[in-house]
Amino acid sequence: MIDVNLDQLEIGKNYDRPHLAELWGYKGFQAISRGVVTPANSNFIILFVTKEKQQALTQYRDFIDGDVLFWEGEEGHRTDLRIARSSSSIDAIHLFYRERHHSPFVYYGEIHLINYRVNTTRPSEFEFSVRRDSGIADIFDEIESRESDYSSLDKTEKDAVVKSRIGQGIFRDRLIDLWKACSVTDIENLVLLRASHIKPWKDSTNSERLSQYNGLLLIPNLDHLFDSGLISFNDTGELLISNKLSAMEVDKLGLDKNSKLRKIPVGIKKNLRYHRENVFKST
Repeated sequence: MIDVNLDQLEIGKNYDRPHLAELWGYKGFQAISRGVVTPANSNFIILFVTKEKQQALTQYRDFIDGDVLFWEGEEGHRTDLRIARSSSSIDAIHLFYRERHHSPFVYYGEIHLINYRVNTTRPSEFEFSVRRDSGIADIFDEIESRESDYSSLDKTEKDAVVKSRIGQGIFRDRLIDLWKACSVTDIENLVLLRASHIKPWKDSTNSERLSQYNGLLLIPNLDHLFDSGLISFNDTGELLISNKLSAMEVDKLGLDKNSKLRKIPVGIKKNLRYHRENVFKST
């Protein structure tokens, strides 16, 4: 008897398909060998995602960047619409993810759809929040507490603001259009880049939360240092380093004191000034 029970699994633990098949009552792991498994008589959509796939298989672009899974749907589009409608249905999407084929999957638990584009001539594109802590719940609590801020927005604009709060959607797309690569290092691999608000979300208006002039596209170490106020930039884009970082830490972090923003887009200076005055820990 098939009984797909996910409550008995532990988030963050490794699982392989043979073990899961036995646990759920399948005769063999081939029954769950697809990338998308939708057990009969259940509201589960289970994704088995492999970043580095075998060469003989279709090379979908599937990867986790920060707290977001970027995933391409099946070539046959079998489950596209069901997944796209998951936010407003009873379906729950659960993720098993691994970096490389022929290795165990890590169970991420339930994930949440935040953006998608249904295509017809190529695989559809989906983005899911994969945070494994209370962060997403906290974000949505914060959004609800600011409901009055959104009274003038239509549904599309409000959805865009929500998506920008968790680092994706229109805000990230606008930063990519503006910067094309890391705002400092010129690294072009988007997998490595984070969308970082200059004036923090909590202090920004709705238009500022979505504005490409209130964001930098940064590699992870610069993103973390910038958000933490340990680095900033002056009006000409030159790097400022907080005195809270020792010379040894600066060296080990690989910070180049001569680094600077590759350009100063119109409208960014006022937000950089806000960051220096309210976020940057100069001393």
